[in-house]
Amino acid sequence: MTQENQFPPISNELLRALEERFPAQDFGPGESLRELDYHYGQRSVIRFLLAKSTEQRENSLTSIINN
Repeated sequence: MTQENQFPPISNELLRALEERFPAQDFGPGESLRELDYHYGQRSVIRFLLAKSTEQRENSLTSIINN
């Protein structure tokens, strides 16, 4: 694994806690752009961690199968 691909393991508990703390939500036309940016920035980090977690699980399964 290259240095740029290394990332600490992401637990399901962390992902669940983040989903509870920063749930996806819908906004009405009265919301400010600042509020939208803030919310979608939080969700962007959660989506990144979900993708990394999936990648880590797939890589661990692949390494088990290949050994």
